[in-house]
Amino acid sequence: MKQGETRCGTPVDADTIRHENSRSNFQYLVVGAVILAAGYSSRMDGFKPLLPLGGKSALERVIGAFQAAGACPIAVVTGHRRDELLPLIAQSGAVEAFNPDYEKGMFSSIKAGIQKILAAAPEGCDGFLLMPVDCAAVTGDTIRFFLSQIDRNAPALAAPCYWGKKGHPLWIPARYAAEILSYEGGGGLKGALKPYEACLVRVETGSESVVLDMDDREGYEAVLAYHNRNGAEEDVRALAGGRRFFFIRHGEIRQHADKIFLGQQDVPLSETGRKQAAEAAAALRAFAPRAEKIYSSDLCRASETAAIIAEALRIPAVETLPAFREIALGAWDGRLVDEIKREHPAAYEQRGRALLAYKIDAKSENFYDLRYRVQKGLTKLLKQDAGEDVIIAAHAGAIRAALACLRGQAMSLASFEEAIALGSVTAYECR
Repeated sequence: MKQGETRCGTPVDADTIRHENSRSNFQYLVVGAVILAAGYSSRMDGFKPLLPLGGKSALERVIGAFQAAGACPIAVVTGHRRDELLPLIAQSGAVEAFNPDYEKGMFSSIKAGIQKILAAAPEGCDGFLLMPVDCAAVTGDTIRFFLSQIDRNAPALAAPCYWGKKGHPLWIPARYAAEILSYEGGGGLKGALKPYEACLVRVETGSESVVLDMDDREGYEAVLAYHNRNGAEEDVRALAGGRRFFFIRHGEIRQHADKIFLGQQDVPLSETGRKQAAEAAAALRAFAPRAEKIYSSDLCRASETAAIIAEALRIPAVETLPAFREIALGAWDGRLVDEIKREHPAAYEQRGRALLAYKIDAKSENFYDLRYRVQKGLTKLLKQDAGEDVIIAAHAGAIRAALACLRGQAMSLASFEEAIALGSVTAYECR
């Protein structure tokens, strides 16, 4: 490729060429892109494709990012309020993939987009990128980097990540197109690709943009804030510098006959747990903490622990924050471990093999999701609280995630070797 050559009408500059040549084994991928913009935006007080972002609409931002990354063709799937999107699509040089069945859900739009890509790329392509219009913060630079890490000869799905948390766009090799189009089972795209999900390649991008989406008003505000910072990351460690942190794991809960999966099921403290909270207060007093409130997970085993400590140390207030909850375990939460082993042996074994990344179902989290949730909670807390010390009553998983954030570390299996006993106090100073 020479200076000045274009792809799909988009100029390719020297920086792009240098980026592509930066890997000696790089083989240029022929890439299509599908943008999902057919839905109702029912959880947003506005039509997501047309929401403004830095002087452009969200749809224009996403099309521009794919063009900058060299994707061609780019298919925009339309449905609801289609007529309002057609002028933008025509002006951009993308193509429309109208989905008359958009009311049936996202998978019908995915199929419509893939069909359009196959029709618009008669010479074929290596695969295609799939992304909702919600993900308007992702830039062409990030997509180019993501593509540069994909092996053209390895027929694996791939997803960009931020601190391990999976985001968009999803890379789907062309070899799976026919299988997706013919799939009529449950679970939509996830169901169609389930046989291959264990081989998914996770590409760490270092960019939060890949996990930001405008699913609701709060998400849109986060995308706007990210854009206004020009993509600069909010550094938790910089915000935490010079401050002391005290993490208290809640006390013992009311016991079950056998071991259970315990995530966000709300279980109160036992009598022993309340005694452990009082002992934690005594241990914390030795540090002479300077704080006007204790922050706590909003699950009662943590908030009860926080209340006992606040009373003992005469700390005026307890503020509960869902960000510091334990990991969500979906349908397994509160179930007996032996029961899950018996009823779902394959899933139980798969979780054991991929503990950090495994998600039980759509309502669950993995440990990368947990870290990101805690990171966002810490960031918000530190921007609002200018006090000297931070006291947080939470759960083992959330505390390990918080320590990883403050240390600038990714979640790892080694994180789980750090013992955090019930009712214990873990002190950390961010220098």
